[in-house]
Amino acid sequence: MFTDFVILRITIGCLAAVFGIPGNLVVVGVFTRQGIKNATDVTFIALAVVDLIASIISGMKIVMVFYHDEHPWACFIEVVGARSALYAGLFLTIWIAVYRYQAVCRPFNKRIGRKTASLIAIGCAVVAFVLHIPFFFITTSVKLDSGYGCNIYGNIPWGQDVYAKTQAIVFCASALAISVLYVRIYKFIRDHQIIRQQLTTGSAFVDRDLAKTVNDKTLPTPPAIPSVSASCATVASTSEPDDTTKSIKDTGKAPHQPPNYDKTKPSSSKLQNTQSDHRTTKAVIIITVIFFIFWLPNIIIDQVPFSQLIRVKGVIIYTFYQIKYISHITNVFVYSFTYRRFRQTCCNICHSQ
Repeated sequence: MFTDFVILRITIGCLAAVFGIPGNLVVVGVFTRQGIKNATDVTFIALAVVDLIASIISGMKIVMVFYHDEHPWACFIEVVGARSALYAGLFLTIWIAVYRYQAVCRPFNKRIGRKTASLIAIGCAVVAFVLHIPFFFITTSVKLDSGYGCNIYGNIPWGQDVYAKTQAIVFCASALAISVLYVRIYKFIRDHQIIRQQLTTGSAFVDRDLAKTVNDKTLPTPPAIPSVSASCATVASTSEPDDTTKSIKDTGKAPHQPPNYDKTKPSSSKLQNTQSDHRTTKAVIIITVIFFIFWLPNIIIDQVPFSQLIRVKGVIIYTFYQIKYISHITNVFVYSFTYRRFRQTCCNICHSQ
């Protein structure tokens, strides 16, 4: 009764039910409670919803394992539902990479708002589902060792060639495009960190030499001269423009600063925004890497003809096919390790309960 095939299905279902469903509900709750501030927050919530749907379908494996027979109804749910969520996650991953590139490397360009980001997220899910509707008509159930599996290509001889090769092309093209974007983001951040450090150090030496010259000549101290770093802080910042930047852009005047304001250092709000922006980019990169690592075995197996796959032990094939769904339960752990505010909000929610 409880063969290796059955145990593996139950294990995948339990992981999804124990970690995936509650974990993604926590992600949605935390980001909603913190307030949806920009397109990044919208995309994180959309990813959590997609992962939640995939986790629910994977959790149904606990039930389907005892009723999965020669009728392909269980395959319909798994292929159309779970694979659609997987592709929706891919499209959202591409979108968030593009948005992070714009936010970091094009800080003064017009921002994509929350409404537009919501429409893009919905569009990603709809397109992913529509692409998998044909499999609802061709997918069949197939006998594998002591259990049943799904043959998503059915009896169409060219089905695997078209779908598998298209999937591989989409996978490789997406991975390449996302890698290029994140490499450029990393290079941009590193270059501007060096520039800020040089400007800050240089302005400190200029102010010190100016004060020494004034003291030697016993002249009255002239009005404070704005440092280079204070003038260029906005340009060098890689974070999205805050209220101060908008005020300068709208009025053409810098806001009044206290007399003791240290012009050799960037403001604390600028540093916080920059650090927050870097943490967001770091979290997105980790999520993207995990997503592609877990999906890679599926891409490789799909390039092997089905006639040769049936010669391999069914539980091995099924294991590699199911690994990709583990990516749906990892995001909550990434956010917990990279976002201190995420952890704090989780603790506040628990204390309030």
